[in-house]
Amino acid sequence: MRKRNRMSSYADVLDFVNKNPVCTLATVEGDQPRVRGFFTVFFDDDRIYFTTGAPKEVYKQLVKNPKVELCYLTQGFGIMLRIAGTVEFVDDREKKQKLIEEKSYLKDFTADSLEFILLRLPHGTARFWTITDNMREKEMRVIEF
Repeated sequence: MRKRNRMSSYADVLDFVNKNPVCTLATVEGDQPRVRGFFTVFFDDDRIYFTTGAPKEVYKQLVKNPKVELCYLTQGFGIMLRIAGTVEFVDDREKKQKLIEEKSYLKDFTADSLEFILLRLPHGTARFWTITDNMREKEMRVIEF
């Protein structure tokens, strides 16, 4: 008997992302897909956040088309989580300052910097996959948030 994936709620999505915070983020540039690694950050509102810089191509792509797809994986590719949604640009000095203090890779930014971009994924759809489920895409449970 096949073992079915039991993850079925947004709480499961958040728990998985917290445990596996590095993902690939896909955008579109014209008719060309673009994908790169991103690190997920959280605040107290149970939403997925990212940071980027205004000079980067990913920022320009998101300004033109804020639709994204994210892919999170466990080590060993046991479980994959795909999330599709539309990012929002967040202008929140307090949140930016908190990240600068917590994340060493942001030390060159200031909370007031126009180059420091904070993004949030407020709503979307998520699907958990296992190798067992791989050929049954249409049967996968969709989690809306």
